Amino acid sequence: MVERTDERKKVIVSLLGLAGELGDLNSTFKKLVLQRDSRTLRSDLREDIGDILWYLTSLAVLHKIPLQEAARESALKAERLYTQGEVNHFDDGFDEEERLPRQFSVTFSEKRNGKQVLVRIMVSGVIVGDTLTDNAHKGDGYRYHDVFHLAYAAVLGWSPVIRSLLRRKRKSNLRIDEIEDGGRASVVEEAISVLLFNEAPQRAWYSEESSVDIGLLKTIIRLTAGLEVHNCTAKQWKAAILQGYSAFKQLTDHCGGRVDVDLDSQTLTYHPPPPLEDAS
Repeated sequence: MVERTDERKKVIVSLLGLAGELGDLNSTFKKLVLQRDSRTLRSDLREDIGDILWYLTSLAVLHKIPLQEAARESALKAERLYTQGEVNHFDDGFDEEERLPRQFSVTFSEKRNGKQVLVRIMVSGVIVGDTLTDNAHKGDGYRYHDVFHLAYAAVLGWSPVIRSLLRRKRKSNLRIDEIEDGGRASVVEEAISVLLFNEAPQRAWYSEESSVDIGLLKTIIRLTAGLEVHNCTAKQWKAAILQGYSAFKQLTDHCGGRVDVDLDSQTLTYHPPPPLEDAS
């Protein structure tokens, strides 16, 4: 019907019409605010919304976009962004040695090498990965950044970096090993960690929920396109960021400690290092 009644069939006309109808909708609500009561509100809204839908449909027709398809994609996007999400089991069906442990603990400890402060991590008493420095001209604590990857593992059930450190890559499936657990996926994960870390000073080090906004989360989700973690929701990413930075602050404040990782409860739990014994 819209295609039949659209006499102009020009994008600019549809855009200007849509802008005008949105202005009418704004005026309808302004009237409600000023008068605090409007017996015609429902009918006015019905008319405004109908006109907006006409111009939206006109734009969709001009660009050959089925409205049902657009609405379905929008609903899927909203679900990915705003629903709580489920506990993920990306490695179900693989042998035990190729799965991320559902629960494990990681100990962070510092040592000095001249002016440098280095951090090593241990799992079950075994050193894993390289000893890390801040890799920066000025110390900023990035030597503890593995805790961010632990947060992704705990909350999202995903971390190619942790899989590599724990030697839990899914090598029995060559395609999964190459794409999901390979170098490119690890680079994406590290890029997300660096992006968040560079933003952290302007966002109060993610000490408040409001510091992780939807714009940042959308950027992260776009970076994961094509990977299994792309199905994780924005709320899951937000929880991973907040938990990771909470543990990061405690690790840097106490110069180390232990972090318990629980993929089933999607949590990180920090424990400070034991007090040093009095040498005297």
